[in-house]
Amino acid sequence: MDGWREVNTSTAATYGSMSTPQSAVQFDSFQELLWTGDTNGRVTSFASEPLRKYTSFISHSDPVSQILVGEKGVISLGANNIKMSSRRGLSRFNLKDDVKFKDLTCMSYTSRGTSEIVVGSKNETLLKVNADRGAVTSEIQLEEGLSVMRKGGRLICAGNLKGEVVLMDPNSLTVVKKFPAHSGGIVDLDSRENVLVTCGHTQRGSAYLLDPLLNIFDLRSLRPQAPIPFPAGAGFVRLHPKISNSCIVSSVTGQIQILDFFNPAHTFLHQANLNYVTGLDISSSGDYFALSDGDGAVHLWGSPEAKQFTDFARPIEWPDQIMDHIVPTQVDDEVPLNSIGMPYYKDKLLSAWPNDMIFNVGGRSPGIDPEILGSMKMVDFVGYAPFPRRQRRYVTETSLYFNLKGSNDLKTPMFRSEQEKLQSKGNKPQEIIEETDPVEIFKKVEMKYSRFGVDDFDFGFYNKTKYAGLETHLQNSYTNAILQLYRFTPLVYNFALNHVAGNCRISECLLCELGFLFDMLVKADGQHCRAYNFSRTLATIPQASALGLLEDETGLRRVHLGLVLQSFNRFLLERISFESRNEEIASFDRPASHKFDKVVGMSLLSTVKCSSCGHESARRGNTYAVDLQYPKATEGQTSFRNNSKNDKRGNTNVSFANIVQQSVETKSSTRGWCDKCRKYNFLTSTRHVKSLSPVLSFNTAIDSPAERQIWSQKKFLPTKFHASITDGKFQVQNVLEDEKHLGNVDGQSELYELVGMVVEVNFGPLDNHMVALIRVPVAAGQKEWYLFNDFMVRPLTESECLKFDYTWKTPVTLVYQSSNSNFSEFDSSWKDRLDMMLLYQESEAARTDLKFDFSELRNEDVLTPGTRIAIDAEFVALQQEETEIKSDGTRSLIRPSKLSLARVSVVRGEGPEEGVAFIDDYIRTTDNIVDYLTAFSGINIGDLDPGRSSKPLVPLKIAYKKLWLLLNLGCIFVGHGLANDFRTINIQVPRNQVIDTVDLYFIKSTKRKLSLRFLAWYLLRENIQTETHDSIEDAKTALFLYDEYEKIKEQGGATAFENILNEIYNEGRAVNFRPPTAASDPILISTSSSGTNMILTEEVKTGSSSENGKIISSQIVEL
Repeated sequence: MDGWREVNTSTAATYGSMSTPQSAVQFDSFQELLWTGDTNGRVTSFASEPLRKYTSFISHSDPVSQILVGEKGVISLGANNIKMSSRRGLSRFNLKDDVKFKDLTCMSYTSRGTSEIVVGSKNETLLKVNADRGAVTSEIQLEEGLSVMRKGGRLICAGNLKGEVVLMDPNSLTVVKKFPAHSGGIVDLDSRENVLVTCGHTQRGSAYLLDPLLNIFDLRSLRPQAPIPFPAGAGFVRLHPKISNSCIVSSVTGQIQILDFFNPAHTFLHQANLNYVTGLDISSSGDYFALSDGDGAVHLWGSPEAKQFTDFARPIEWPDQIMDHIVPTQVDDEVPLNSIGMPYYKDKLLSAWPNDMIFNVGGRSPGIDPEILGSMKMVDFVGYAPFPRRQRRYVTETSLYFNLKGSNDLKTPMFRSEQEKLQSKGNKPQEIIEETDPVEIFKKVEMKYSRFGVDDFDFGFYNKTKYAGLETHLQNSYTNAILQLYRFTPLVYNFALNHVAGNCRISECLLCELGFLFDMLVKADGQHCRAYNFSRTLATIPQASALGLLEDETGLRRVHLGLVLQSFNRFLLERISFESRNEEIASFDRPASHKFDKVVGMSLLSTVKCSSCGHESARRGNTYAVDLQYPKATEGQTSFRNNSKNDKRGNTNVSFANIVQQSVETKSSTRGWCDKCRKYNFLTSTRHVKSLSPVLSFNTAIDSPAERQIWSQKKFLPTKFHASITDGKFQVQNVLEDEKHLGNVDGQSELYELVGMVVEVNFGPLDNHMVALIRVPVAAGQKEWYLFNDFMVRPLTESECLKFDYTWKTPVTLVYQSSNSNFSEFDSSWKDRLDMMLLYQESEAARTDLKFDFSELRNEDVLTPGTRIAIDAEFVALQQEETEIKSDGTRSLIRPSKLSLARVSVVRGEGPEEGVAFIDDYIRTTDNIVDYLTAFSGINIGDLDPGRSSKPLVPLKIAYKKLWLLLNLGCIFVGHGLANDFRTINIQVPRNQVIDTVDLYFIKSTKRKLSLRFLAWYLLRENIQTETHDSIEDAKTALFLYDEYEKIKEQGGATAFENILNEIYNEGRAVNFRPPTAASDPILISTSSSGTNMILTEEVKTGSSSENGKIISSQIVEL
């Protein structure tokens, strides 16, 4: 901690030629502010290192004893009152009481954070004050008055007038322990975690002098430790917020000593240039400390690496600038009104009300007709009059409706079912003009639910491109943007698909799920997808939970969303590298460059050198995500201390290349253990680049207004830059857009192109989300920018994408890739290297519980493109549906039930073993199942529990990969209601590989789709699903229905099939589309046309033979 120096001095307030002594000083932990209080009761604040005066206001009529800073404002303490003010100086409350508030001396926050404070005085009374309401809530009596108080760790530490340390519980404010500390009283103390440090007066003869010893207490054992000498007399002490074994001590004469508890001999001495010290405080970042003096000045000291007062500072609200001169405008009949200018603005005006804040309301109530009042007869207090018959009874004028067509907000389209309903009546659905305002399309998009579920939502309105978007109603959907970004990074895309094509044996592999997701996004061809399996796997990784990367059920976060995404970016790349190196992964004829470190990992050499003995150690490693480090800027200016260039006007600008260079190769000094010296010394750490990687990922790490201002420069972010290692030195330089590849010499030179970026969009607390801006290859050598705002995908201009002077738009993560032609193609050769072992391996458990034939694939069973197979799946519910009952009694679906795959069966669709199953997997799960849906799934309690089940359980990934292999082999999937099954399985199957019997046997004009059970009864003369559903039985039935369809078409052509289909519907109407079975059997009556929700209807006999003796229970579940 050497090298501290005084960086600035400022006078708080002067009155005439006299300066007012300062009595309190406190750093703000929420903003870049330093607060002081003087003996006249004035509170003053200064902004950042230049100590630019921010606010100054009178709070007390006597000296300010102490200042506390909270999220909502600043609390100052006087001898007779407590006042809370906003940082702008506006008063929030001012508590005064002639009886309770006497000789107040100290205060501290309690266990309720900044919402409650406890106030001590020289009297034996302790006051608890609610800082939100500004009211005293309780009083506690003590044995002795208090002089100083601070909260640290689990206790509130105070010093009483007897010189004792009093430890109190922050909840009940009861005294836990007392220690004798200083015989003449305690003047200052500080506590952090488990350490308490005090300084005070001691009696020397008949006088009291500052104690030359600094007392230390261990709050874990509640015992005093060996004191540390401070010969000048300790008057003030503060513990370092980040180095728990260090503190800063000051005497009243300005002698400053930085101490180490474990090594008292290792100290740093400084002498402040002042007469009398009245206060000391250290910033929450640990980079600055401040001294107040008796001459009315505040002295700011900083470390060599000092950057800011607090690590995550909020922006300071500065007052509007006052215009120096306003040219008056004379308006008369000769002056055109268009000559009067409008103020310049970039954001939408407040008068531009959004569409959701304009409502049609009823008109004003009409007055009573004068004829009625004139003919009215009063009986008691009720008047009677004949009706004048000028209009009909109980009819009033219709309300006037606003024309909302001109609103510029992004409108929500009608549900697809509503559009079809209007079209069936010959009406044209309302046309909504596609939004072109670049600001509006960045706003958060929300999914709406109708009674038909998710697919009734018109996703096509938001995406008319061939690139798929991702849905938002899942947990951890904040990762959608970065997943899209890596999907369009060729090397990451190729690596993930090559990995998943191999034989990965990890059951919860994030890299496999990433490959599955990338392939699904490509096959979707512009249809919406969801990253359910990826999000589910992410939630099973303990490290992700420990890093705070998982959302709760409400999706709310307590921390900054941009920081969470940057942490997720680093975690994702490191996790992929770990999984790709795992020994369980077999390299099945894969390229030699399968190691992820050769794709993203930049090789670094880190050296640590002891400043005392010169001992040096080195270690090689890889970094996957580089946090950008910015040069220091002075407050209110764009001048930076290093790596800058001056333009013609004298302004100082910083280039992106310089920032990258100083962020990759770093040098820092810190205190650590030296193995050679066998003690703690200052160590110098340096980092050098040894080799470049084809893909570079950067976290922007913007956490201050000065760094935000750098990005506001025009053309700051280049689409290309050149990086090289020359003579062991890493160099970066910007290049022109049309510059070609500069050559590659032993991997030491690369020309990088911008793939895209993730941007945080913040329009307020309710609209804070992530979007991706990506340069998508559209043709050979041609790329276009696209905005991926979850499920909304829109083309965008490059100038709009690279524009960062909006306050609501902040870049979070950047991805660059080498422009080498060997790396720029999306490779599909992985399809030729599919590992088919999973489909042909024998089941671990013998299948003795099956009602139908089962035979696993043999080596002679060859699956080729066009091979026909039949599939069916069963599901269980993990979450019940959420509905809202409105005041008029109508129900609105907020969120459908959440289903999970429980069983999947695949049967052969051709050959001598047609109809014989070769896949029948039960999915192992540890999730909480709220409904097994046994009547419709055939799954019983315990069937999916690894500890109780007799079924052959497999992980979800194994079952999914079998289907994925069949998909990429080109097999044709036959089934009934496959859209439901594929959505829940979370797999995207092209339409040319799907034969859905629910669509084959369907007359569109009827809008009624037929159940599998009814079709089997009518066409195949079979009764299925008599007890419960069986996925093998359902898959075989769908296959035989397709065979019947082919047979009818072959014998009689399309006309014959239409006639039979009409007969099926006529028979269905006669029997209510239910085969004649026992009334107690559960029947799947219908499937909604949306393809996303299933309406499960169970008919239960109640004991009566009549039609009225039945109860119909229904449930809408999301697939």
